[in-house]
Amino acid sequence: MLFFAGIGLCAASYAQSGISGRLSSKSDNAAVAGGYVLLVKDGQIVNSSVSDDGGRYNLSNMPVGEYVLQVTCLGFKTIQDSLLLDGYCERNYELDEDAIELENGTVTADRSQVVTRTANGQRFYLSEDARKEHNPFRALQEIPVLISDANTSSLKMIDGSSPLILINGNMVNSGVSPVSPSDIESVEVINSVSARYLQEGVTSIVNIKLKKTARPYLWLEAATRHEIPADDGFGVGYFEVGNRKVSLYGRAAYNYTYHDDVKSIVERSNSTYSQNYEQTARKDGGQWIGDLLLKWQATDRDYFAAMIYGTANNSRLRQNAFGTYVSDTEQEYGSDLSSLDDSKIWTAAMYYKHTFAPENDLEVRLAYNYNKDEYSAQRIDTYDGRPSETESLYENSRRSGSLNIDYSKTFADKSSLVLGSRSSFVMDGINNMVGINPPFRHRKFNQYVYAGYGGTYRDKLYYTVSAAVEGIWAKAGDSGYGYVRPRGSASMTWAMDGHNSIQLSYRLTNTAPAVSNLNPYNISTDSLVVAVGNPGLKPQMSNHVSANYTLNVGRLYITPQVSYTHVGDMIEPYGYTKDGIYYSTYANSGHFSNVSAGASLSWRLKRGRIYGDGGWNADHYENQKAKNSAYASFGFNYTLNKLSCYVNVVYNSRDYTATSFTEYYRPTMANLQVNYNFTPDFYIGICLQHATGEFRTKTVTEDGSYRSITENRYTDKCLRPWVLLRYTFRKNPDRRHKLGTVLDGDEQGISITR
Repeated sequence: MLFFAGIGLCAASYAQSGISGRLSSKSDNAAVAGGYVLLVKDGQIVNSSVSDDGGRYNLSNMPVGEYVLQVTCLGFKTIQDSLLLDGYCERNYELDEDAIELENGTVTADRSQVVTRTANGQRFYLSEDARKEHNPFRALQEIPVLISDANTSSLKMIDGSSPLILINGNMVNSGVSPVSPSDIESVEVINSVSARYLQEGVTSIVNIKLKKTARPYLWLEAATRHEIPADDGFGVGYFEVGNRKVSLYGRAAYNYTYHDDVKSIVERSNSTYSQNYEQTARKDGGQWIGDLLLKWQATDRDYFAAMIYGTANNSRLRQNAFGTYVSDTEQEYGSDLSSLDDSKIWTAAMYYKHTFAPENDLEVRLAYNYNKDEYSAQRIDTYDGRPSETESLYENSRRSGSLNIDYSKTFADKSSLVLGSRSSFVMDGINNMVGINPPFRHRKFNQYVYAGYGGTYRDKLYYTVSAAVEGIWAKAGDSGYGYVRPRGSASMTWAMDGHNSIQLSYRLTNTAPAVSNLNPYNISTDSLVVAVGNPGLKPQMSNHVSANYTLNVGRLYITPQVSYTHVGDMIEPYGYTKDGIYYSTYANSGHFSNVSAGASLSWRLKRGRIYGDGGWNADHYENQKAKNSAYASFGFNYTLNKLSCYVNVVYNSRDYTATSFTEYYRPTMANLQVNYNFTPDFYIGICLQHATGEFRTKTVTEDGSYRSITENRYTDKCLRPWVLLRYTFRKNPDRRHKLGTVLDGDEQGISITR
């Protein structure tokens, strides 16, 4: 029997047509936040609202007519009300916590068709079918702006970029894998980040909000994937055990590369020579990863976490070439190169969060990283049988640390305030062991402070604005500099109704040069090319403006968008020729701008999804004509009983720098995949990679008298299958600790080749 309790009066008020009111608990009259109020007509959702912390909801600008209003909220039974909307109506609903069953003929609203607009993004909800999934990445495949890959356990934006993953708003998390889809309350996608995240290079965020539970649980997962014949592969094991008070997460993984092969045809020339040769390159390597994360909910308001993380990575390259060299005379030319890069990173981090009141938090993060990197290379160039040997040997180290303090508060009127700071340091040492060279020391200290405010106007116009100041004090060898640079962001969303919205956003960022851009020592073993950094580089400043329109109707989601980016003092490759040798380095090359226009589309099927993204870019380098390129991607997934199939294609026509361009002859990804679930927690995946054929590129570099054309055939990236096995074990999955999860180490380590 349908339970209904509605209190209010409908009055004729033709100035505004709509309905508003308050949701409360019948047992204690407490406000119910997060309740979904759906306005349904002819079985279709035509408008929706989510109740705020005070239990208030509002639906406005509706045509006159008969509607069904449905209220659903986790922990409460559904309420349904039939009404004639002829002006303004106010209704308050008391929600009963007892379970109920709806009578036959009631409208079942699909919450996954509801998209809630926010100032800097959108909030999505999973369908009931998705919430019944055992793998969270399969459940998230129906979110229209995301690409969720269950086989690689990765989550990306539809444009291919990688977002920051938050769990319940926390940066401290063990990722998506341990999450049970039935616990996902909502998924918020933020594409205009506040100043809090700008200094860390974050451009998009996925915040997964979970329900709260309170009993012990155990989660285990193991997976292995291998290409046939052997090329790339991995093996990984995870665990998480605990309860709502304390839990321990751990991971151990090994990734390997076996015989990554590239065949190249190279033509290059300079003022004193020309050279043509064929080249083969083979890369092998492996990486170990391990981490442990302890989480402790000391009180209802205090949460602690501590993590240790380590990785060891080695990469070996063997390269051979044979051709001709022409200067005064033509000579036979050959080369033989072997190199080894061995790197290790250790990280320790701590996290504390105190909740003063709901939506009023203080967070503190402290991290320290230590990195060692050893790079060696030996090369023999032969001209008419006369060998010339070149050797490189580097021993490098890095120490870095950071202290983050963040405060946030949301007010009763839905406005919010954020304040915080980030203090960080980097200490690099590069030791060139060949010859007598003093160590190159790089020291950098950053102090970053920010503030932001956001709010809403009549639940239609959402806005957020934040500003920050960053001080950078650095010394690179004998060159020192200090800068105080602004950062900031602003975003505004106009939610015209439940199906249409427009978003405008602006972002100002600064990027300091990497140590590989500053290193003054030659890392090239090529006798005709010298590759060095520039210790005198300055940070580059970027301004980004974008606008998008979003239409969601039922299972259809469309977003056309345009953007403009302007970069000052851009750090770009720069070269010059001296005595017939090409010197490749970096410079603050002036101004750069990019104009982009495109659109994304997602159509959710009953058991799958079709999605795509595409557009056009125009790059404008100083004193150069516009350089145009196009990009496109397509995806498809469908599940029938125990069988799932996937199609993923990604294509980009060209990439540019100020002195070169790379042309792509085939898609960078063209995968056809089939999964079979033996049980809901155990499946096998078989994928046919590069279904469009062997991946090939062409890179052309022109800088003064130097010209180079390199055509690459990636013979390992061809019509080649891989096989994946993944098993997940969950005991008491409804009892896991939900508040926090991995202090991901953001330290990528020192590298003179990256």
